[in-house]
Amino acid sequence: MNSIPAGLSRAPNLFLSQVQLDRINRGNVSLFQVQNRLATGRDVNRVSDDPVRASAISTINQSIERSGQWLRNFNTATTALDSLDGALGDSQDAALQAKSIALEYVNSTFNADDRAAASITVDSLIANILEVSNRESNVGHMFGGDSPSIQPVTEMLGGYRFGADGEGLRIDLGPGVDVPLTLGPGSPLGGTSARVRGFTEIRPPVTDDTPVADLRGARGQGIELGEFLLNIDGETEAVDLSGADTAGDIADAIEAGIRRIEGRTGRNYLAPQGVRFDARTLRIDMLANDQVGPVPDLNISEIAQGTVAADLGLMSGVGFSAINGNGADLNPRLSWLSPIIGPADLPFGQIRIRNGGQNELVDLSQAETLQDVRNAVEASGLGVRVELDPESGTVDLVSDLAVAVGNGLSVEEVQGNFQTATRLGIRSFAAETPVESLNDGRGVRIIDGQADPATGQVTFDRNTDFRVTLGDGRAFDVDIRPEDRKTPAAIAGRINQAAADVGINVPGEFQAGIVEFGPGGLGLQQGPGVGGTMQIEQLNSSPALRDLGLSGSTFDPNAGNIIGEDVAQVRVRNIFSDLLDLRQALLDDDEIGIGFAGEGVEARLSEIAQTRAIVGGNAQRVQDAAELREDIVLLDEATRSQLQDTDFAEAAVTLSQLQVQLQAALQVTAASRQQSLLDFLG
Repeated sequence: MNSIPAGLSRAPNLFLSQVQLDRINRGNVSLFQVQNRLATGRDVNRVSDDPVRASAISTINQSIERSGQWLRNFNTATTALDSLDGALGDSQDAALQAKSIALEYVNSTFNADDRAAASITVDSLIANILEVSNRESNVGHMFGGDSPSIQPVTEMLGGYRFGADGEGLRIDLGPGVDVPLTLGPGSPLGGTSARVRGFTEIRPPVTDDTPVADLRGARGQGIELGEFLLNIDGETEAVDLSGADTAGDIADAIEAGIRRIEGRTGRNYLAPQGVRFDARTLRIDMLANDQVGPVPDLNISEIAQGTVAADLGLMSGVGFSAINGNGADLNPRLSWLSPIIGPADLPFGQIRIRNGGQNELVDLSQAETLQDVRNAVEASGLGVRVELDPESGTVDLVSDLAVAVGNGLSVEEVQGNFQTATRLGIRSFAAETPVESLNDGRGVRIIDGQADPATGQVTFDRNTDFRVTLGDGRAFDVDIRPEDRKTPAAIAGRINQAAADVGINVPGEFQAGIVEFGPGGLGLQQGPGVGGTMQIEQLNSSPALRDLGLSGSTFDPNAGNIIGEDVAQVRVRNIFSDLLDLRQALLDDDEIGIGFAGEGVEARLSEIAQTRAIVGGNAQRVQDAAELREDIVLLDEATRSQLQDTDFAEAAVTLSQLQVQLQAALQVTAASRQQSLLDFLG
């Protein structure tokens, strides 16, 4: 109550006025606060109103703000995923139409003109798929991977190159929700890169510039940089390699240690070439004799439990001398800057690379490192990249181009160029090529385990795959067994054995092997003394001849051979390559090719269906997360309302009370100001 305390009934007027004014001001402040609560609808408008509730309200506001951003992101994700699902649906419709064409036109009732006409429809399907592949959603190109601003698919060399990378664009969708809004190379439309896998380990020599980190050491565990001991006829010297960065630093430190021993003994131990690297080993050239006499052996030992000398291959147990100067192999890792030709190696020359129906001669004669090889290959303009595996020491050639069968990536030897492709391990059809990788991974199919229906016994005649007839009429049947399907060299060996089994002289009269130069894979060579035309024919409907690239091959009377196609070509397998295969098979009136293309389209349909299921699942996760986030926002807003919003009924009652109090205070104050000293003296 705004009243004057009883104890102050006899007080100076000034003091009473101050007390009364203070009471009125407090009432006015309280009245203002209530009016402010009613006007703003909030109990807490600043931190000073209620620090505890203000802190809680601030935390809730931050949560609501984050949730608002997540809800906006959910809307973005939903739109992107719906668009992506629509694009996949369109591609699925195109693939279904292509499958229908393949199933219809594989029938032998159609002629070449009918199939050629159907290829026009396939052309339109390819154009449709290209449009879908480059379609954009609200976040950019739907199949652009981590870079949706860049067009993912471009036409190149009659094929289609997928240039995106990464697993897909992601945005912040809150805890527990991490889904890609775009698709990358793993999608059915994007496919993956295809590679000619290196089969030869490139063993680079060690040079003075080889980094110590690139040396796996004689034990295969790297080089431990520390100290070890040199010992010549009882005179010892510690060599510290802790500061060595390159192999040259190691050689210099060892030579310096030996020179210090020479300085103390007054003798000469090192030959003029000193400490150096010989191919892949550390070599210490010792003199046999000096001005005093025979030079003692150099012995090397570890200090304490060190392994430095062992890692350097210097712990053979035999001292280094004029006749024993080499350590063990230091196993340098292959890197882009590794030298690829040692002093005793033949030079490199030209190779021929084919891709997308084009071919280029690539000159590697000036290449000194793998970086030079990569630059030369990638400058060919054929869409080919070079990659290396430092651990295995092999080089791969990689193509991102989806093309029709027969136009894939292949690497050939060029005559007179020192077997460059084979030495680099990048020839596509080589003796070491795994058979399982041939024909787009189908390998070589054979007839096997077929029994005579009358006797139930497996017979040779029912399991032969093809027959070779020499020009003089002699013939032999070839039965390729499952164990022969390891490498082309093994299959060639089986063919040669079949010829030898019937008395044909191998290699004088006949020989099967890998074509040495130029395009081609497996070759059948008739001896110069055998006249006439050599022929091959399919037996028991075996697909082996086709899978070996020999189906349709003709005899060259000048060379006396039959050259098979390179069935080891590699290419990207995706919906583009399958449709290109179907179009080509229709134009070629190739029933078997139409069947293969139909199988490829069927596989792609399955992939599209699986991808759509994943995208649909992601969309459902986003929707569920959005609904949960909306519930969290409602709960936060309700809690904030309880902490912050004004109770209008309570505030109205308080306002009325304060108004009455203020009016009473004013009246009491007015009445007290009218009294004088006489009123108190009465």
